[in-house]
Amino acid sequence: MRILLALFLVPFAAFAQVDFPFDFETEASTPAFVDFEAAVTTVVPNPNPNANNPSDFVAQMVRNEGGQIWAGSIVTLPYYLNLSEIGAIRMKVHAPIQGSLMRIKLEGNGTAEIDAMTTVANEWEELEWDFTGLPDGVFNQVAFMLDFGLYGDGTALSTIYFDDVELFDGAGDLIQVDLPITHEDPGTHYQTTSFAGALADIAADPVDASNTVMKVTKHWTGLDYAGTTMSTPLGLASPIAFEPGYTTISVDVYSPVAGLPVRLKAEQYLDMTQSVETQINTTVAYEWETLTFDLNLEVPGTPAINYNTDYTILSIFFDFGNPGYLSGTTSYYYDNVTFNGNTASVLTPNDDAAMLYPTLLPAGQTVTVQCAEPTPLVINNLSGQVVFDRMVLQSGPVALPQLAPGLYVYRLGDTSDKLVIKP
Repeated sequence: MRILLALFLVPFAAFAQVDFPFDFETEASTPAFVDFEAAVTTVVPNPNPNANNPSDFVAQMVRNEGGQIWAGSIVTLPYYLNLSEIGAIRMKVHAPIQGSLMRIKLEGNGTAEIDAMTTVANEWEELEWDFTGLPDGVFNQVAFMLDFGLYGDGTALSTIYFDDVELFDGAGDLIQVDLPITHEDPGTHYQTTSFAGALADIAADPVDASNTVMKVTKHWTGLDYAGTTMSTPLGLASPIAFEPGYTTISVDVYSPVAGLPVRLKAEQYLDMTQSVETQINTTVAYEWETLTFDLNLEVPGTPAINYNTDYTILSIFFDFGNPGYLSGTTSYYYDNVTFNGNTASVLTPNDDAAMLYPTLLPAGQTVTVQCAEPTPLVINNLSGQVVFDRMVLQSGPVALPQLAPGLYVYRLGDTSDKLVIKP
């Protein structure tokens, strides 16, 4: 036993690169951590073993004086992550303060970061960070920046424990979210992506408990652009069908402040330079109201709407332009996100426009193609390789090959979109 304890009371740097999951019970399940900004991570006996976490050993991060607010530790994996299908991370956290910001950042040939927030103090709880939809083969490092936003002092208040870090399928059998977003369909994946100090989760309507809405909490350490993408990084299932004269999106909003600036931004998947954003203010406090955002009225100095861009990333920013410390940690709510499109342009079986559906399906399943004339269908993987190329002669089912689970991009004539193959 003394030999075993000696093994687990040394810094992570003594261990080699290992794959998920990390449970810290053996050397084979303990990664090599590199500390930065005065954070020190070691493996120690579980300080509070119980039904929520009965593990013998866990990771302990102590954030000492002299470091920055982003102090933490980083793991380099033995491979690059494939996140297009299995892209969510979860782990158990034991923090001294409720409402602490926990940030996980992916690094490698790019960066991506998502925040979560503790809901209890001095107790084990499981938190999740969903990176599903980010490109494969880009990230091979995971940085743990726990209690992000505060300077450490080396005391118990700057000591966080974590355990059982693993990748998992965040969507499961749920379908990819699309407009309108109602938060009422049990078969839809409503997971959002929080960043810069905003946290979001499904919650009961503060006015009508029978209604389900999205609650967004802007942390007091949040930046002025803290926001929430209304999906995982995979985005909406289909591009927003903007066209001249049809550029508005309505969102039901509940805010504790009247006159609060709320910004809405649409982006192209994996290309933030292709974006459009607009902003309006709330008019009432502690009441629901419908805000209608006209993306044709872009914020001065930002890009104008481009009708040739596939906007599938939609984000909302409450109290935009103001850092969180000005108002303290504050909660807002949104629901019923609706594109006010041209109903006359909705595709019917007699339309000339080509379409393909569904765009999320198990491997080997057929898709249905609608086309008024022979139309080429080309499917590429994220590396740009063509995995399917066929001329579709008429509307009807098209059998796909046994594609590996993951994210693909298809082009059917002039129409292009994402195609997700599930295992």
